[in-house]
Formats: sequence, structure tokens, C-alpha cells
Amino acid sequence: MNLNKKVPAFTLMEVTIAMLIAGIAIAITFTAYRIVSGSYIGFSKKQDELAGFVLVDKLLKQDFLGARHIVKSSDGLAMEMEGGLISYRLDSGFMLRDQFSLRTDTFKLQLNSPAFLFESNVAEEGQPIDQFSFETVVQGQSIPLHYQKIYSAQDLFK
Repeated sequence: MNLNKKVPAFTLMEVTIAMLIAGIAIAITFTAYRIVSGSYIGFSKKQDELAGFVLVDKLLKQDFLGARHIVKSSDGLAMEMEGGLISYRLDSGFMLRDQFSLRTDTFKLQLNSPAFLFESNVAEEGQPIDQFSFETVVQGQSIPLHYQKIYSAQDLFK
């Protein structure tokens, strides 16, 4: 029996170098994954904030257009629609929209300087309004928003 016969195999040094190269490749891949993942999370947060702003703007425009009467309430707006009442509760850091007491939507939106007007005069609680405006901050930019309701003579006499 010949014990000096060479068996084809890897040396300890070759295995160590292969493991070192694999470790470096895994570290680079993990770092790249964390960078891409962080960018995606940041982008997603910005898009969610922007989508919330766009939805609030769309709903306010839609509600102002479809409302029969809009009245200033103690904490926001009350809009009389054909299907019932839609109310907006305004706070400095959020807006709640209650639709017919069936569904309440919460929007994280900074509201600055809300103004409730009727025929260019400041409206008090319980009085009708035809203009509503405020400023909000979206992605670091201050954006003024203005909504106006044009009443028919029939709506004003009801």
C-alpha cells in the first residue's frame, strides 16, 4: 500500500482565501442592499405625504363643488350634501373628514392660518361660508390652498 499518493483536494490556504473573498462579496452586497432599501423607504415616505396632500385637495374641491350649504362649525366645516353631512375637523397637525357618519378619514396635514369667509367677510361659528383657505407645508414647501363655493340664489334662500 502506497501512502504517499497525492489526493486531489484544496489546501487550507485556498479554502481560507475563498472564504475571505466570499465574505467580502457578501459584505458589499449587504451594504448595497441597505443603501437601496434606505432610499426606497425615504422615497416611499415622501410619496405617502404627497399622496395624502393630493387626496385632501381633491376631496375638498369635490366637497365644495357638491355641497348645498357650507357652515363654519366650532372645530372646522360642515357641508350639507345630497346624501347627508360631511364634516371636516381641523387641527394644527391633522384633518379629519367624517363622511355621512359612516367613514372617517384622517389626514396628517399641517394647517396654518385657516380663513373662513362669506362674501369676503370673516364667518363666525354657525354662519355660512363661501371661501376657505389655509397654508400647509409639504416636503418643506409652504403651499397656500383656496376653495370657493358659488351659491345659487335658490341655495342662499333655503
